[in-house]
Amino acid sequence: MSQNDLPHDVDLRLMRTFMTVVRCGGFTAAQAALNVSQSNISMQIKDLELRLGVKLCHRGRRGFWLTEEGKEIFAASEQLSSALGEFRSRTDAVRGGLTGRITVSVIDNAIFNEDFKLHQTIWSYRDKAKDLEIEIDVLTPNAVEQSILDGSRDLGIGFFSARRQALDYHPLYSSEMNLYCGALHPMFVRVDHASEDEVVGADHAARGYVSHAQLPSFERRLRVKASSASIEGLATLILSGVYTAYLPVHYARHWVDNGRMRAIRPDLFAYSSIYEAITLKGGPTTRAKSEFLARLLQNHRGKEACNTACPEKYPADAGVGVTP
Repeated sequence: MSQNDLPHDVDLRLMRTFMTVVRCGGFTAAQAALNVSQSNISMQIKDLELRLGVKLCHRGRRGFWLTEEGKEIFAASEQLSSALGEFRSRTDAVRGGLTGRITVSVIDNAIFNEDFKLHQTIWSYRDKAKDLEIEIDVLTPNAVEQSILDGSRDLGIGFFSARRQALDYHPLYSSEMNLYCGALHPMFVRVDHASEDEVVGADHAARGYVSHAQLPSFERRLRVKASSASIEGLATLILSGVYTAYLPVHYARHWVDNGRMRAIRPDLFAYSSIYEAITLKGGPTTRAKSEFLARLLQNHRGKEACNTACPEKYPADAGVGVTP
């Protein structure tokens, strides 16, 4: 890509990956946010370097750092992102009213929770923003986070295992989490009486979007033999009868009511998780986006998460400040 060329979609995609790596502070941290391997990230950065004709960054024992050219390209990428936002904002102003486009990425189980009010927020826009286009994607937690970090989506909704300095977090509501087993699992008939040692020793399916270090201390003791980066994948592993796994109570309710899943010792292993809206800190915005977020937060006010200090609820050994 020469300096006189306009960026194509592929260039924008590669620049978003580069911006995510910088915002996360390196390839390792970006791997979780992008939900791809480090080799894939390296390939994309090398591709961008080839297209630009400059070296962008180094990584090694000293960690990750940008070259002088990389710093310039990162600043230019942020300016481009801001300019695109400014273009949308001015377009809104010229058209009048709430117009343009809002893109939202949502975790793949939120719709099952009665406290989830995104549909009410959209309904409240029906008269004031008839020309507003809304796009919703349902993604895994890592992909939701990545879509905000790379600027491809305006607003993300889910629960997030790490706090990124580049993101702003807006609590919405809380959801109970239980450890489950399926009807074919040996513990199914005695989930209320299973010993702690028995639960810890059973084969467990881990949440692929949460690193081991980010787990509550009691969950780190479980014997991981499978994993999935999606809630639906974890439910499948539970239903197999081979593994235990964590699910939000609202998501598991269907199978519990049908006798296909049961919660294991909620007195020992249950906890609460906060669902949040995330936006890019200092990112481009428009009047329509700002009002949409304000209405989303207003519609969730009065629920558990409207208390901005709403702490996660863990068993005594869980460790303070760890988001499930």
